[in-house]
Amino acid sequence: MKINELKAEIVRNGLTIEEFSDAAGINRTTLWRRLSKPNEFTLSEIKSMSRTLNLNSDKVMDIFFADKVS
Repeated sequence: MKINELKAEIVRNGLTIEEFSDAAGINRTTLWRRLSKPNEFTLSEIKSMSRTLNLNSDKVMDIFFADKVS
């Protein structure tokens, strides 16, 4: 997962981490914890964050699923 890219998308959307957590419906403490251990995001959290940031499927794959399998 690309944490810096996720944070950049949050900033591009004009949100603070706190505003983003509220908009995505993720508890602030949970979000901060997940950002320090990014492989622990649940699928529902990823979906919620993607909707909040209006990410297209390519961007979702790039940010949240950076490791490509061939």
